[in-house]
Amino acid sequence: MEVLIQELKPRAARLELTGLSAPQVNAIRRTLLADLPKLAIEDVEFHLGPIRDEATGKDYDSSTSMFDEAVALRLGLLPIPTDLGQFRKRSECTCEGAGCPHCQVMYSVDKKGPCTVYARDLTPLGDASLAIVEPEIPIVRLGARQALLAYATAVVGTSREHAKWQAAHAVGQSPRPHVRIQKHAGCTDACLKRVSGVCPVNILEFGSGKLSVTDETKCILCGACEKACEHGSVKVEPDESDFFLRFDTDGSLSAREALRFALKDLKRRFEDLREAVQAIP
Repeated sequence: MEVLIQELKPRAARLELTGLSAPQVNAIRRTLLADLPKLAIEDVEFHLGPIRDEATGKDYDSSTSMFDEAVALRLGLLPIPTDLGQFRKRSECTCEGAGCPHCQVMYSVDKKGPCTVYARDLTPLGDASLAIVEPEIPIVRLGARQALLAYATAVVGTSREHAKWQAAHAVGQSPRPHVRIQKHAGCTDACLKRVSGVCPVNILEFGSGKLSVTDETKCILCGACEKACEHGSVKVEPDESDFFLRFDTDGSLSAREALRFALKDLKRRFEDLREAVQAIP
């Protein structure tokens, strides 16, 4: 197996994996989608009743233009930076689910209208580095005399439980395409010129009586060029042992951290399966 890093950004990665089969690459893809742990807000406690601003003496009503459930859902989708070496699931924590700095993070929000409440208005109670990754995400608009006072608790989970714990997005795999061009009898220049015009990603060029490929890695294996040439001069074939893997993250984990954890977790699960099979009498 060989891994070629084509692109590795803090929140995006594009890799080329050779020497693997489609099911093996798909196992990595599914692990990235479903098994990456991250922090996300799970519980929200809203203050009910009137709120007085001590600085101005004004009274506000603890309500917004949205139901509390909708506000809580938006809070749950905010990306929280997650240190996998520090945080763990409640079920795996030494506090046995009671809640401690190793399995949960508390946030508070205290805003009075008229204004828009943004992700930056959620203040972590403790470590300031746990502030929301994307501070400009809007949560809710507060009108005059409206206020939002709430406390939120973030815990570790995976997207198998809920989509708010999905750290990796746009995870896709595709085989490396190979575009073979060999002019057959009966195929004219007009035919080849027509073929060059049907490619949706514009990687075929016709000139000096020849059809050429500019960048076959951009081929999407749609087969339009094959269908356009009735003489069979163009063949598109996927490589069954060479794949592209690409994904983004929401910022809670870096692309490097996400990939490392996915591979480590996949290896652990296969080791568990091997031991379970060996234990069968």
